[in-house]
Amino acid sequence: MDVFIDKFINHLKYERNFSDHTVKNYRSDLLQFRDFLLGLGQSFQAAHAEDPSIDIHQIDRVAIQSFLGHLYSHKLAKTSIARKLSTLKSFCRFLAKTSYLPADPARNIPLPALPEYLPPLLETEAMHALLDGISGIDILSLRDLAILELLYASGMRVEELAGLLIAQIQLDDRRIKVRGKGRKDRIVLFGIPAANALRRYMERRTELVQHSADSGHLFLNRRGGALSSRSIRRIVKKYVTAAGLDRRVSPQSFRHSFASHLLQAGADLRVIQELLGHASLSTTQRYTRVDTDSLLDVYHQAHPRAHEDRGD
Repeated sequence: MDVFIDKFINHLKYERNFSDHTVKNYRSDLLQFRDFLLGLGQSFQAAHAEDPSIDIHQIDRVAIQSFLGHLYSHKLAKTSIARKLSTLKSFCRFLAKTSYLPADPARNIPLPALPEYLPPLLETEAMHALLDGISGIDILSLRDLAILELLYASGMRVEELAGLLIAQIQLDDRRIKVRGKGRKDRIVLFGIPAANALRRYMERRTELVQHSADSGHLFLNRRGGALSSRSIRRIVKKYVTAAGLDRRVSPQSFRHSFASHLLQAGADLRVIQELLGHASLSTTQRYTRVDTDSLLDVYHQAHPRAHEDRGD
């Protein structure tokens, strides 16, 4: 089965131009499924058989549904189960299209229904308070402030931010060329506060690479290696908790806040779509929530008959 997983992964990387982060998740899901078929029923990192070979024809509807049952029995979140099933459906579709399997065994297995979830937004005042509260002058504090400022200023995905190279940063023009989902390039912008935070951090960034080779990544950990997406999430959580804000606030909350604050200020939805790197406008609409008070304010300011009392 590993041979077919490798073929599928190469298809994702070189034909569909999926990002390294996405490809890594696909591989992890498929190896977990492979190990389940081997009877391990646990993460591929926990155990390996000496010969982890699976007859590809063992992949059928019963095997997939058994795997899903195993995931449910371990109380895995529905969102995680949906992602793993989506991976399997893509894999099986590939195997069927390339004639490695006579038919697609996952075709008629429905994805679990998921409630629409958007992480909590930060109001403008709360965002300013959070960012202004990071006042340390040590290199890690400077790095952390640059991270949070850039997340909010640009609306980047956390994976995009983690993958940034110094060469991508146009500090004087306050713009960055980002490679997003599907390896599609776009330009993101940032303002003066983010530029100032970046400049202060970059002036002292070499303090983090004294004992290791410089990878060229913008954001580094204390050992000089590239900072991971998981580490960035931990950094955000640290400052959110210290500020007494909703503990569910995440890097994605910064992205949602970026979009919603732009919309509230009158930005065109299609401009926001471009800045976020969304292929579909409907995706952008889910990211942009405006509270009722904001809608009423816009209505009363913009509608020509919002204030008229004609005595009818």
